[in-house]
Amino acid sequence: MRLVRLKYNNVILFLVTLLVGCTGPVPGPDKQGGGLVSGAVTGAGAGAVTGFQLGVGTGAGALAGAGVGAVAGSIQGLAKDLTEEDLLALSARTAEERRRAIVHEILNDHYRRRAELHPTRDIYPADLFFYGDEVKLRPGADLLINEIARLNKTRMPWSRLVVASYVKASDQNSVYAEYLAEKRARAICDELTRAGIEPRRLEARGVIVKQPVLIDPHSRPGRYNQAIEIIPVDK
Repeated sequence: MRLVRLKYNNVILFLVTLLVGCTGPVPGPDKQGGGLVSGAVTGAGAGAVTGFQLGVGTGAGALAGAGVGAVAGSIQGLAKDLTEEDLLALSARTAEERRRAIVHEILNDHYRRRAELHPTRDIYPADLFFYGDEVKLRPGADLLINEIARLNKTRMPWSRLVVASYVKASDQNSVYAEYLAEKRARAICDELTRAGIEPRRLEARGVIVKQPVLIDPHSRPGRYNQAIEIIPVDK
């Protein structure tokens, strides 16, 4: 079986190429490893997200440190010999790792906005989880919820969590708005359970509101007409 030795200068080129989202390897004699920095991307991204959530590591130095650590760790791994089968197996995970990197970006942006607009509340626009007026989770929402679950497993692990789904409606007795709010809250609770949060900690609540729960001057008007909030009950 032919071994592919990645030279040091190719390591740098490959690392940059992967991080900007180029496609992974395809079958053939000239294949290159596409998923080799998956662990570094996930680790650095998760570290940045956790830092933002806890209110630390918000400076440029912390983010730069995470990046340097990711690059150094990646280069170490890339310097090793890998078989073509190894490269293909790793590249098969590349798409998911890219999706995780996008999730980390979303959460980093979320915690920056939270610090500015609603530092004591954890409110997300519903369009991160659902399309339009649907009650089924949109593709990729599962990874976002998995990261939210990971953060909440260690943040006050004894606390119950209320998942509140807000829907703006002019008619406070709207049957459809109530259905939409309750089904969405339940869908997110179910996914949090699959992600490892104990069901006894979760409570789903559908809430009809007359006005958006949040106005974000940096986003489009009405984006928070439908929103999701994670509320720790036992503080």
